[in-house]
Amino acid sequence: MKNTFIALAAFGAMVSASYAQSTVTLYGIVDANLGSFQTNGVAGVTAATPTGTSVQSLRQTKIDSAGLSGSRWGIRVSEDLGGGMAAIANLESGFNIDTGASAQGGLLFGRRANVGVASSSFGTLVIGRNSSSYDDVAADHAMMGESIFDPSGTNNGPSAAQASTLIASAASTATFLNRDGRTWIGYNTRFNNSFKYTSPNFSGFSGSVMYAFGEDKTQAVSASKTVSANLKYVNGPLLISGGYQSEGATRTATTQLALKNTLLSVAYDFGMAKVGLGLNRAKFEDVVAPAALGGGNIDAQKEVNLSIAVPVGAMTLSAGIGRSNGDTLGKSTGVGVQALYSLSKRTTLYAGAASTKAYDKLAAATLAAFPTSKIGPPRRTLLGFGKPSNRLSSKHAPHACLARKMGRDEVGLVRKSRSRNHEGFPIGKRNQFLVYGAKQGGSIFIQALNSDAVTKLEE
Repeated sequence: MKNTFIALAAFGAMVSASYAQSTVTLYGIVDANLGSFQTNGVAGVTAATPTGTSVQSLRQTKIDSAGLSGSRWGIRVSEDLGGGMAAIANLESGFNIDTGASAQGGLLFGRRANVGVASSSFGTLVIGRNSSSYDDVAADHAMMGESIFDPSGTNNGPSAAQASTLIASAASTATFLNRDGRTWIGYNTRFNNSFKYTSPNFSGFSGSVMYAFGEDKTQAVSASKTVSANLKYVNGPLLISGGYQSEGATRTATTQLALKNTLLSVAYDFGMAKVGLGLNRAKFEDVVAPAALGGGNIDAQKEVNLSIAVPVGAMTLSAGIGRSNGDTLGKSTGVGVQALYSLSKRTTLYAGAASTKAYDKLAAATLAAFPTSKIGPPRRTLLGFGKPSNRLSSKHAPHACLARKMGRDEVGLVRKSRSRNHEGFPIGKRNQFLVYGAKQGGSIFIQALNSDAVTKLEE
């Protein structure tokens, strides 16, 4: 630990050689669980049939990561430039606690990698790999903090490109339905080659916008792009926020595929309970449904989620119900319950259950297209260790999270951490039983001031 402190403090001192003060924050979260998982996956994948021949139910016992939050470690650098300005940078790496491998497709800093400037008066601007502005408010309504039990958990959803190949193969259909029991369509969380601006707070109002360059332009087609924005108002126990995101897929000469989400969230803290309502519209643009789903463009899914959290001493009990309905994919409904028990400021035990029936029309079309499929109700039973990940302000969150969602906060302050994890794809009914866990996380501050290093453990 001493060597780590010295290295980081030295780095901070080097950065601040010509300025008054520099701060380096080392932080992390560890979340793991042991459980029995039953999912539906693609089968029959061979060299002759690379997209598979059916969808089959599978049960296995395994150690997994991210029951409440994605395990991660990260470094944040802030250099005081004077006049309320600071140069900032954030590197955040996700990992799977069960294998030690990097998450986010094996990227070293898959969760975040950005650099920029921050001002107490003008806000924050960063460039690099960023979480989207829509993602920042996507769970403002979710009193379950977007854990695996939240029926509206939506991040890392299917793309427009995947939607364009529905029913064309077992693999593409299974990928699209890989929602881990969630009801809502979802969205992509992070984007490369992006810039993001977040405003300061103006009498309870704040906002953000992100733009991602597709950087896939050719001589024949223009580049894809992603636009994401949010607006939030917080006044005492009341929170109201809206989010919009249009994420593009690789274009062709005749199509410009995109997935658009428009969200309105309302949350209120009554003291004895916190209640949240989310209304969302998810629409695949320029995506034609297969004949098995009626053909024509895929209709929008109208989505709703209602959840409640009740604090009881060191425990918080929460429940939610979600629904997504559209003429093409059909109806998905789900319910979830969750209990969090705070062992300390850093460690939380959790338990929960969820049951979801996803996209009835798509499930029926899948069985018709692949008659040898055996689709069972996805289930899971878990026992683990973790840390709650809450997307709300401290006035609305069931528990405070010590780790940080970096890159859009005031300089030198610890942020609430937000992360979600999805795996498995529900076709038909899904149940999650007796899911237990706990989470541990924290931050270490290392400050360099005129070459004098000071360390502080955030409580």
